[in-house]
Order: sequence, then C-alpha cells, then structure tokens
Amino acid sequence: MANKGCKTRSFIPDENTDTACGFHSGEPVFHDLKKSWSCCKKVTYDWDDFMKLDPCQIGSHTMKY
Repeated sequence: MANKGCKTRSFIPDENTDTACGFHSGEPVFHDLKKSWSCCKKVTYDWDDFMKLDPCQIGSHTMKY
C-alpha cells in the first residue's frame, strides 16, 4: 500500500472501496524529539504513540508499481 500511515497489512482487491483505507495525506515530521504528520496537528514524543496516531484521511488503497 502506498498510502502513508496505512495500518492494513494486506487487502483483497475486490474489497478495495472508497473507505477501505485510513491514511495520512502528509509526510511524517521528526524534529527535536517531536513526532507528527504534516497533515495533522497531533504531536507526540513517543514512537509507539506516533505509530498509533489516528489517520486523518479515508480513501481506497493505492499500490506502487
């Protein structure tokens, strides 16, 4: 999956709907121990908390070829 922050490990192409993927539209930002996404206002200092941040976009899965 090419969507950044998508937590889905695999998916069935026939089930790839417009609401199948939660992801971030921006880039990850790491600065002075802060961890965030450029598309969100949520900031954390802990890596595990960063990995658990809720996605801010919903859409279909995309694939890189």
